[in-house]
Amino acid sequence: MWLFLPILFISCNALKILQIVPGFTNSHVLFNYRLAETLKFLGHDVKMWTQMEMAMLDTGNNRLPEGVTEHRIAIHFKDKLKTEGLKVFQSLMFSAGDAYDLWWTGQEFKDMRVEACAQMLNHDPEIFAQFQAENFDLAIAHFHDLCPLAIAEKIGVKKVIWITHGTSIYDFAAVQLGLRTLPASVPHPLSSAGFTLSFWDRVFNLLWHLSLLDFVNLPQNLLYDENEYYRGVVEADKPDLWDLSKNVPALLINGERMLDFPRPLPIHITFSGELGLKKAAKKVEFDEELRTILEQPSKGIIVFSLGTVSNTTNMPEQMIKSFVGAFAKLVDYTILWRMEGKVEGANSLKHVHLLKWIPQKDIMKLPNMKLLIAHGGYNSFLETAQAGVPAVLMPLFADQKINAMRAQRFGIARVVDKLHLTPEIVLEAVEDVLNDKSYTIRAKKLSQMLTDKPTNRPYSTLNYILKLATSDTKYYTLQAAQKLSFIEFYSLDVFVIVSFFIGVLSLDTR
Repeated sequence: MWLFLPILFISCNALKILQIVPGFTNSHVLFNYRLAETLKFLGHDVKMWTQMEMAMLDTGNNRLPEGVTEHRIAIHFKDKLKTEGLKVFQSLMFSAGDAYDLWWTGQEFKDMRVEACAQMLNHDPEIFAQFQAENFDLAIAHFHDLCPLAIAEKIGVKKVIWITHGTSIYDFAAVQLGLRTLPASVPHPLSSAGFTLSFWDRVFNLLWHLSLLDFVNLPQNLLYDENEYYRGVVEADKPDLWDLSKNVPALLINGERMLDFPRPLPIHITFSGELGLKKAAKKVEFDEELRTILEQPSKGIIVFSLGTVSNTTNMPEQMIKSFVGAFAKLVDYTILWRMEGKVEGANSLKHVHLLKWIPQKDIMKLPNMKLLIAHGGYNSFLETAQAGVPAVLMPLFADQKINAMRAQRFGIARVVDKLHLTPEIVLEAVEDVLNDKSYTIRAKKLSQMLTDKPTNRPYSTLNYILKLATSDTKYYTLQAAQKLSFIEFYSLDVFVIVSFFIGVLSLDTR
């Protein structure tokens, strides 16, 4: 049956697609492999251009999809501090992250992106010639910076679809396509504002949008620096990166539309839905050690995992003590704790099991799975929503705060502050979710909502975006809005002129 599905569901001609992959973290590579697998399933020819950096990507889980080819470019930073940048970043995510930390992180990341872009554009000319000979129909790239446009231009690909790694749209990406965020009603991806914005929520949300902190304002600063570099290596009459960005025909948001805060979107900016092929339902075979743990009699399973980017050996002592102290009171449950190192006090807790790796997605489907304790990364948020399992979330960095607010909006999670933890605080949150059945009921309801879609055709949104991107863009893109400045978009010049004439007329009537 699976052999005939690509023929049944293809709604556009088979395309030759270049996939430009930012190999910052393992999760970036895994997501792109799922995307490539989906594109291949739909009948397209896919070739990947993957930048590899920070030396932490091959964890054993990222297997290249069958029928997909990949070329990897190893990035070697001159500055040793940048080479060790991931370790520094991993330690910062457990701290408060003051203004200086954010500024320093932004400066380092910005310099790394420009240096990585230069290395890729100066890559082996023979490799570029091989890619140019492919005559790709379009490229799909992550919008972390503008460098993918430069790579695509050098290879000769004229149409590039942006795709986000998380489920948020950042202004620096959306504005290039003519879409602007309204801070009064749409929470900023890095804020902790919820669905209903109070006055102070709107104040801080606006400040996030207008923030001058280099980490927050990094993309704009990075784009200018990157464009300045690019203008120095191409002919003066060639379009720069800003010009190329205006030609992007579509933006795919990684995620389910239902899980985000509602906002108006044009047809060429939309959510991709779940990517990757769904395997036929079958009994999951766990390894012997894990199977023995899962078969122990208990009231249910609790999974504690802080994702693939955070290094749990950097967890502060107070944070570890808070979770160990809380877990010591939950002796009726089997607790699986994904942890790279040893934890003082945990060895004496027979119901707590420290594991370097957990097949989280498979365990979430078990009938006795009761609770996920996580950092609020999008993958964990999606998995808990799909499985109908409630959560306790402890956001660490980036868009994890807004993901936690998304979960709270559906009433499926409690949120704890990473900077204010005690055993009592953790225990109260965990017991509240475990004992209040409304969390589980709402989680099951959300799981059902995710399956209720306008069409049951697999990957229909992805197919539609591919079809749009290969059509005449003037009929659906926001070309008029792309040309507007901030002042013009919000009609501030009109308000000034109208206010002036009203003032003049009011003086004449006196």
